[in-house]
Amino acid sequence: MRKLFCFVVPLLATAPAVADPVRSLAIDQALAELDAQNLSLAEARSRVAEAQAAVGQASSQLLPTVLVAGGYVRNSDEAKVGLGSLFQAMGRAMPAGVPSTLYIQPLGAWSVSGSVKVPLLAPAAWADRGAAKHAASAAAASASVLRLHLRAAFVQASWAAAAAEDIVAASQRAVATAKEHRETAARMVQAGEAAPLSVLKADTELAKRESDLVRARAELDRAQLALGVLLGKSEPVRVLPPPLAPAGAPMAGEALVSEALGHRPELLSDQARIRATSARALSARLRWLPQLSGSAAAFASDMPYPTGKKEGWRLTLDASWAVFDGGYRSSKRAEAEAETAVARAAAQATRVSIAQEVADAMRDVGVASERLRLAERQLGFAAEAAASAKRTFEGGVSGSLDVLDANDRLYQAEVARADARGRLGMAHAALSKSLGRDLPR
Repeated sequence: MRKLFCFVVPLLATAPAVADPVRSLAIDQALAELDAQNLSLAEARSRVAEAQAAVGQASSQLLPTVLVAGGYVRNSDEAKVGLGSLFQAMGRAMPAGVPSTLYIQPLGAWSVSGSVKVPLLAPAAWADRGAAKHAASAAAASASVLRLHLRAAFVQASWAAAAAEDIVAASQRAVATAKEHRETAARMVQAGEAAPLSVLKADTELAKRESDLVRARAELDRAQLALGVLLGKSEPVRVLPPPLAPAGAPMAGEALVSEALGHRPELLSDQARIRATSARALSARLRWLPQLSGSAAAFASDMPYPTGKKEGWRLTLDASWAVFDGGYRSSKRAEAEAETAVARAAAQATRVSIAQEVADAMRDVGVASERLRLAERQLGFAAEAAASAKRTFEGGVSGSLDVLDANDRLYQAEVARADARGRLGMAHAALSKSLGRDLPR
């Protein structure tokens, strides 16, 4: 049983004494708390939010940019031309629309301006946005992978804790049986029907069973504390595991593998990564195309411009084409294509791994079911043997060692059944996880 806990429950150095009763939760309620409070899931959700924010950053390259500016300029000298005085000296009238004073450089001026820049042709930006969206999808799928694994581990831990609880109950029954046998041996010694050695043997057996009970309670405390830690708490929690699935017809391996390949979030994550790296490669190729943008600006000042007006506007059409960038685009495309090849290989490896995981989980369920059947059969035989040994000892037909041996076999059979039940529940949880099913199921 110790190996069972080492397989599922994290090894904790110490288990604090708990004075208050351990809080009990149904498996559905516990899994809801796991989704809401587990620190690893909270971290994964933060990574998803971070990836979604990157989509907004990439989308900003395709949206208009609005800029408002204002300021004050103080020049060391002022340069202006008095056109009105010039025309007056020439004896000519001022033309319409010509300012009387032309300010080339005012001594000081307050100004304000606003501009809007609209990207008209930015093909690489669209590819960058697609890459960011696929990366966000990959992050969300990775969070689903973590959630599936955590929920499976939690259900398995609940089965391990339930097995530990059954072993505590078996140990308590064994202690009670050992006490009863000790009292029977003492009465028979007083009546002269048994040797005094039988009492010493009974005392030895009682001490052994009490030691087993102490160890079983420590294992149960450790298992329940591990469940609390998975829920983000520092206190033990008792979780009622889901009921064992009834034994049914043999499962078709190919159908289950197909179900797993259609539901496992790992494959969704791999596909999203492939699309993201492919989009980055496309972005690198599209950088060879020119970019086109349009701008509109409005400005005003408390000093007149050379036009004689204090306000104005401007329209601009800008085109840029990076003919040579030092090889950045080529190296960026090569990097993205290599990442795509890695992602495709990882996706294929994941498919093979999932098929193997399903086959192993099916085998484990079959083995655990058979072990539980045999454990229950063994327990039935052990119970009959213990009852028979007790009757024959009280009748003076058999000795104390026969009773002690039968009681020990009964205790070991109860422990074996608890272990088998726990392993079967854990095997069903592993199978559900391998198929991508939401636990419990």
